[in-house]
Amino acid sequence: MPDLSTVDEEKLRAEWETRLGEKWLGVNESLVWVLLPERGYVGSVVAGKLSVPHEPTSAVRPWAGQFPKWPSPSTQVTSGQYLNDEWADDPSIMWWVTADTVEHDAARFADHLAPARGHALLALGTTRLAVVVEQGMLAAQEQAEDDGKGWFGRARSAAAQVQKAAEGLTSGTDAKVPVSYFEVPLTRIADMDRCRPGRSVPTSDFLRVRFVDGSALLIRTIEAGSFAGKFNHAR
Repeated sequence: MPDLSTVDEEKLRAEWETRLGEKWLGVNESLVWVLLPERGYVGSVVAGKLSVPHEPTSAVRPWAGQFPKWPSPSTQVTSGQYLNDEWADDPSIMWWVTADTVEHDAARFADHLAPARGHALLALGTTRLAVVVEQGMLAAQEQAEDDGKGWFGRARSAAAQVQKAAEGLTSGTDAKVPVSYFEVPLTRIADMDRCRPGRSVPTSDFLRVRFVDGSALLIRTIEAGSFAGKFNHAR
C-alpha cells in the first residue's frame, strides 16, 4: 500500500471496518482492530532455516493478484549476516516470524502473508485473528483433481484459473468481499505485546503475537502498544 495521508488512511480504515462488519464478522463477533495493508516483506526463521523474503512452506491457495515492485531487503538480512534482532533495522521487513516447525501458527501466517504482500490486512475479532484479503484476489479452486495432471491438464488448469481470477477481479461486489486467507481462534494466541527489536535509533515498534505452540509473529506498526492493549482487554 502506498504511503497515505492521515486523512486518507483513516478513510480507508473506516471503509475496511464497515466492510468487515457487514461481510466478515460472525454472529456475536466484534471487530477489535484492523492493521491496514502495508509495504514490506515477510522474513522468517522456521525450523532453523532463514527465508527472506519468506517462501511458503505449506499448501497455500493460489494468489491471483500482482506482486508489487519494492526495494529488496538488504544482503545483510537475506544472507543471515546480522546479529540477534538487527533484521528489524531493515525498513523493508514488515513481518518477522520464528517457529520450530512449518506447522506452527506463526509459520502458517507467514505462508499467507508472503504471497499477499501489499494486499492483505490483519484483522482481530473477538473470536479470531485473520489474514484478510478481497475474495477476487484469490485464484479459483480446482473443481476436479484430474485437471492438474499432465502438461495439457496443467495448461488448461492455469488458463482456467487466470480467466476465473480475471472475471472475479472485474465482476463487482463479490470480488470485493473480505475473506479469511488464514485465521486462528484466539484460544491459540498466548499473548500480544509491544517490543522494539533492532539497534537503530530510534528503534521501531513491533507488535509481537505469541502463539500457544511457541511460535511468534512480529509486525512493524506504530500502533503496537494500542493493538496489544485492545487484545488483552478483549480476552
